[in-house]
Amino acid sequence: MMEILIFTLNAIVIYLLADWIIREIEKRRGEVLKQRQVIFFVVFLAMALISFEVLQALLAP
Repeated sequence: MMEILIFTLNAIVIYLLADWIIREIEKRRGEVLKQRQVIFFVVFLAMALISFEVLQALLAP
């Protein structure tokens, strides 16, 4: 049960961090990215894969 909670909180943090990263990129460019959803998905997916692997290694018995 605790693992489910940790992975869920991790997903929420990743979502918020990916959104912040995309907004910062847009702020520096001065315009909205043309394929914002695709770029967000790539950033989110990369962060999710890395963080879930790390969490799985840390939580493994």
